[in-house]
Amino acid sequence: MAFSYLYTNKALVVMIKSSLKNQNTWLDYLSTLKDKCTVQEKPEITGFEEFFNTNGIANSFFKHSIPYVYLLDYKRGTYINMSDNFGGYKAESFLKNGLNHTLEIYHPDHLYLFDKQIFPERLQILKNISPLEHKNYIFSYNLCIRNRKGEYEEFLQRNCFLSDDEGNPLFSIGILININQHQHDNKVIQTVDRIDSNGCTQNLPALKAIYYLNKEDKLFTKREKEVMAWMADGLSSKMIADKLHISENTIINHRRNMQEKSNMPNCTALVSYAIRNGII
Repeated sequence: MAFSYLYTNKALVVMIKSSLKNQNTWLDYLSTLKDKCTVQEKPEITGFEEFFNTNGIANSFFKHSIPYVYLLDYKRGTYINMSDNFGGYKAESFLKNGLNHTLEIYHPDHLYLFDKQIFPERLQILKNISPLEHKNYIFSYNLCIRNRKGEYEEFLQRNCFLSDDEGNPLFSIGILININQHQHDNKVIQTVDRIDSNGCTQNLPALKAIYYLNKEDKLFTKREKEVMAWMADGLSSKMIADKLHISENTIINHRRNMQEKSNMPNCTALVSYAIRNGII
């Protein structure tokens, strides 16, 4: 379902440009944007209502796994649209109270991670993309929200940004899917997909990032450090397996786990990371 976006207030773009330059965390970014945007100009967004209302089709058949749709105005910290019954809350809770309601029910650890790490990294990624192309990049990550019963549930959020001419995200549009039955560890995974001109999704593995809510989960185990030391000496997985009298697949799994913990793309980068951080 296609939708389009037009934002034409050039004066406002110039006004907020310098103020946003050094605002890296999510909450600082929103606060600065809101303070600077005193002009009550509304964006021209077409086709969204049709996109938003397609949720009703799924309502009849997939009530247990409906994707909740939202459109969030970053400048004012308000929701322009929000699906009903997300986390058991009425849409009015979000439409009336805006981001204040979201911040109240956001798991503190997940909020801290998104504010301090995930959103700043998204800004860095968007800097290298034409503002007109921002809407074609889909960011996905898992987060915890407290439902109306007071219990935390895990959701997968997939969203894109609508930005001004300088590349500053002004709106976030996306969906949230309940994955409570499938996600039970302390990892948060962010992936980035690009939608091409044919509407096909292209995953960008180089932009995948894994975060750990608990510091101890990110630490390398004694065995992983041992494997790393042999890697630094130039040994292959097969050779390390023979040294440690374990299977080659086990060594490969250790290497994969260490790459995930460090967000390193390959073994060479992993060894370099370990040396720089005094792990070996």
